[in-house]
Amino acid sequence: MLVSWFIHPTVLSASDAIGPYISKGQSGKFSYAVYNNRWLLDPPEWEAEKDLTRVAITGISADAEGKLVIPSSIEGHDVYGIDENAFANCRNVTSIVIPKTVEFLKPGTLNRCKDLEDIIVAEDHPELASVDGVMFDKTKTRLLAVGGGRKGHFQVPESIVEIGPSAFSLCAQLKSITIPEGVTDIGGHNGNVFRGCAALEKISIPETVTNIGQVSFKACANLKEVTVPAKVTAVSHGLFWECGNLTKVTLPDGITSIGNYAFAECENLSLEVMPESLTKIGAYAFKNCKKITSISIPKNVTEIDTGAFSRDPE
Repeated sequence: MLVSWFIHPTVLSASDAIGPYISKGQSGKFSYAVYNNRWLLDPPEWEAEKDLTRVAITGISADAEGKLVIPSSIEGHDVYGIDENAFANCRNVTSIVIPKTVEFLKPGTLNRCKDLEDIIVAEDHPELASVDGVMFDKTKTRLLAVGGGRKGHFQVPESIVEIGPSAFSLCAQLKSITIPEGVTDIGGHNGNVFRGCAALEKISIPETVTNIGQVSFKACANLKEVTVPAKVTAVSHGLFWECGNLTKVTLPDGITSIGNYAFAECENLSLEVMPESLTKIGAYAFKNCKKITSISIPKNVTEIDTGAFSRDPE
């Protein structure tokens, strides 16, 4: 039921869903829209529930602060979703309580609250759970969201197997993250996991990881060194894009492709050795990597796309 996380069958965002809303209004700190349930369901499900109306939270007052409790109902309608832009003006909220009725919530939605330290999920929520202010799926094997106000170091729990898309995005005050053995997937395809973690200097990624989703480290301006695990076979699109202080990346033998913009704007990166297994270098993969003045291309590389090593004019 949570789009892009695990259940809901469509690719709608909350914004898509509430386009043909029935009515809209303001309730306390919340703006909302009431919409017909059929916009969230695929046939034949919507026929059975086409007259059911629900509410989506579409915005939060700029003066909201401290603990913010999402209501379970407004105007007698269940609060079913939170628009992905609802927290765009959120500045001083430190904790958010999610009721059991909320089932429509895109990755990264809560991360817009830059001071958010605690995410509290109702104990009877059918699909979500929270422990120590962090949001997980009900089995607590998938980490879904860490509040943007977290500071210092974060230790991913030992029970985690997957880290969901955008789980740490915009956590601008985290300086280090440790990921335990047993985690196999970071971000799926959509990635964005650590995007915008501007203070992040160090991250430990275990050898059990087989995938790191696209743009997962984009704009991690203070990240300095990363070792990509041996089981990862591709450096995904934009993975380290705009990591201006990145100086060293260790790529394992087994990497077959470096995606578009993978290391673009990594001005301090020195990459002397590429894996012999490499066959493709994507477009603008090393754009404006000024420290790379010469590099040996492995013999198996058969494709180097447009502007792979290009630089903008000084």
